Amino acid sequence: MQSAQTVWQILEIYSDLFPLEKNHLLSQTHYVRDLPDPFARSTLPGHITGSGIVIVDQKILLIHHRYLKEWFQPGGHVDPGETPDSCAIREVAEETGWHTAHIASHQAPLPIDIEMHLIPANPIKQEKEHWHIDFAYLLEPIHQGLASDPEVCDWFDIQSLQAPRLARVVQKYYERLK
Repeated sequence: MQSAQTVWQILEIYSDLFPLEKNHLLSQTHYVRDLPDPFARSTLPGHITGSGIVIVDQKILLIHHRYLKEWFQPGGHVDPGETPDSCAIREVAEETGWHTAHIASHQAPLPIDIEMHLIPANPIKQEKEHWHIDFAYLLEPIHQGLASDPEVCDWFDIQSLQAPRLARVVQKYYERLK
């Protein structure tokens, strides 16, 4: 399992790769350094989550979140003993049925995007409003099976994306291919 210090190192490496995001990201996530478990769902004011970005033939795989009623990349909470990147792979499979792997790289998997966003209170789950620091990873599809916790999902043309985060991720994706 990764420690808060290791997560902080990932945040710093990411910030060096994407310097335009550095001040904003590190100022928002500074408290992670002192958390005993930055992944625990109960950790407040927020915790780290993992999500998967799957792009094939100019299309991106998205789910329609059953509670928030919006389209997002598949993702969720990090289980005990998991890393954010293994969480992303598991969540994509659970929510869409797509089994994926990291896009080949010479280094350890690093997020293509990190975003901190506020999650509204959910009385059904008895959860207070809190923050997610979401680590999104580029994944490639291997094969499709059955989803164990299915969400409505579909492939969307990347040129039609209007959500700022998804547009930013697509831009980084194409920059990485250069």
